Amino acid sequence: MNNGNTYEYLNRYLDQLRSRGRYTFTGEEVISEFSLSDDAYQKVIQRLSNKKRISRLRQNFYLIIPPEYASRQTLPLGYFVHDLMRFLERDYYAGLLTAAMYHGAAHQQPQTQFVVSEPPYLRPIKNRQQSIIFCLKKEWSTEFVTQQKTDAGYINISNPALTALDLIFYSDRIGGINRAATVLAELSLELELNMLANTAATFPQTTTLQRLGYLLDQVLQESTLADALYSVLEDRNYYPAALNPKADSENQKTPNRWKIIPNMKVEVDEL
Repeated sequence: MNNGNTYEYLNRYLDQLRSRGRYTFTGEEVISEFSLSDDAYQKVIQRLSNKKRISRLRQNFYLIIPPEYASRQTLPLGYFVHDLMRFLERDYYAGLLTAAMYHGAAHQQPQTQFVVSEPPYLRPIKNRQQSIIFCLKKEWSTEFVTQQKTDAGYINISNPALTALDLIFYSDRIGGINRAATVLAELSLELELNMLANTAATFPQTTTLQRLGYLLDQVLQESTLADALYSVLEDRNYYPAALNPKADSENQKTPNRWKIIPNMKVEVDEL
């Protein structure tokens, strides 16, 4: 099969995948489907890339770019993340600012997407078209992760309570406590008391519960939500912790029930 014919066959093959609601493929499946040599494979992939028909996301994992996304040369996360994580053989969920966006609480469209994944470490995906950060977590309960339908299948997303906890736990990944508090101001509208208490009860990092409770209580004035979280915290041993773990704390006093040392002034952007 010459390169021209290979290109046309592969072009039609990609159209068939898209007609079935799929926007990704791997190099291995194309080589197998068309019995290509490595040289023939590299040439046809390069031609498809030059014509902006496909975009390589990682290793031999590619996105099929429809005409409406040709100028961006990438796709929304929901089009491909399920396939990507299956390719990488990792359980996952979309979390932090990405999950907050799905829950209507991103404040601003996040430039970086956040995916929580089981170990080992995954390098971030950063190029002109796409920015994805992988946050590692050993385990989580699927009870607090929902599947939302997308144009290309499904995406796993943390529920609002798990999203809130992760925003605090991984606050250094999103720009700090102020950014987390700003998103929480909107996300709190989606939090339900039982959901928050049940999710927090399984969250292993007690200092995260303390910091989230402090922000809900002392900064956002969400006393009912804070009380639900405090009922979980009361069943644990907990000790003084700085609100901002990255900053020094000259004053070690904790003038609140959360035993949080307020070593920074929290500023919430206007919504």
